[in-house]
Amino acid sequence: MDFRIVKNLLPNIILLEVAIFSAVFIFVGFSFREEDPLFLNTPYSPTMVMALVLSLYYGFPGGIPFLATVVGVSVYAYEDLPVTEIMWSLLIVFLASEFRYYWSRRIRSAELEKEYLQEQISRLRKDLFLLKMSHDQLEFNYIVKPYSLRRMIADLRDRLLREKSERDLVRYFLSVLSQNFQIYKASVYRYSGGKFEHIASIGGGSDSLEENDPLIRMAVDAEETYYLPPKALRRLSADGSGFKYLAVVFASAEEEKFILTIEDMIFVNLNEEVLTHIYILIQYMLEDIVFSRKIAGLYRVEEKKCSFEFVKEYYKMYELNLRVGVQSSVVVFKADDIDPDVRYDLEHAGRALDMVCILEDRGLVVYLLPFTAPVNARNFVKRMLDRYEFLEMVTLRELKEPILEDLLRRVKL
Repeated sequence: MDFRIVKNLLPNIILLEVAIFSAVFIFVGFSFREEDPLFLNTPYSPTMVMALVLSLYYGFPGGIPFLATVVGVSVYAYEDLPVTEIMWSLLIVFLASEFRYYWSRRIRSAELEKEYLQEQISRLRKDLFLLKMSHDQLEFNYIVKPYSLRRMIADLRDRLLREKSERDLVRYFLSVLSQNFQIYKASVYRYSGGKFEHIASIGGGSDSLEENDPLIRMAVDAEETYYLPPKALRRLSADGSGFKYLAVVFASAEEEKFILTIEDMIFVNLNEEVLTHIYILIQYMLEDIVFSRKIAGLYRVEEKKCSFEFVKEYYKMYELNLRVGVQSSVVVFKADDIDPDVRYDLEHAGRALDMVCILEDRGLVVYLLPFTAPVNARNFVKRMLDRYEFLEMVTLRELKEPILEDLLRRVKL
């Protein structure tokens, strides 16, 4: 069922329900109380109660049509139109509808906050899994290597704000896989509307996809990762029938879907644990690519930027403020010559949700305080100034700009 059709028909459905309630109410009034069919001259008027109920449940689309129907029928049902009672009913409709509007907005705001916190929990779960993966690989073969996977993801995210070519980003991602998992031949495709679009390959991977390959079909239909276990490879070698791909990894973020096909890799890494690691990495990359499209046009390459995570959370808070008015605050401090120990303290001075960006070349320390109104952020500012004497307060503002640079341009530093 297409929910967009239901959404478009919703106003008509509300009017239909209000019309049915009104008709039943008027029918009952004319059947049992001909001298006052709309109960407007009754001390405790059911008409006001009905207007209150419809307004609380539907808002203005429920209360106003009901009251308009009552007024229209009153013109014919009463010799002297009970203007006072009608005005009281109108006032009740306004008050109840206004209450419903603000209450619905608060509910929507709470739902969005819950969704954001769930995203944060999901991100932390992936980060913990990634930490475990990095630790395991450190024990296995990273002692002599200069980079960790976390560092490579950080490099990839840094490129997302500077690099305009999606193909180059995906190619760099494939090089990360090749270096860490000994994948020799692989390709990445975008999947949309039943069609596959080649993005990048490594090791001479094919630009064209074998869409009828069983692994491709299973991965696309189930939207999951599939691979050939060693026993299946031995059977395939014996009977000569073929699967072109050793593994197919499926990842999705919003409307974007990527497929990673692996044609050749070291045999010992062809297992569920390694492929789960690869899935985590491609999911990170895809989610960040989808987000970077929203903000890449807002940045200039020559601008000094904060970390990708800071930019991402900053923009999310801007969107929440724009959509439902959820307030977040940005605090900017001036600080020169920050040594590593103090830097560590500054990075961990806030709450779990708070984020910090230290712009050393400009001598600025910027704190993002999600879901914190400026009036509540003053306690944080006072605590920071009392704790760190070298900090100088620059500004405390509600977050209303999509990127930090827009705010800094308006501040006199």
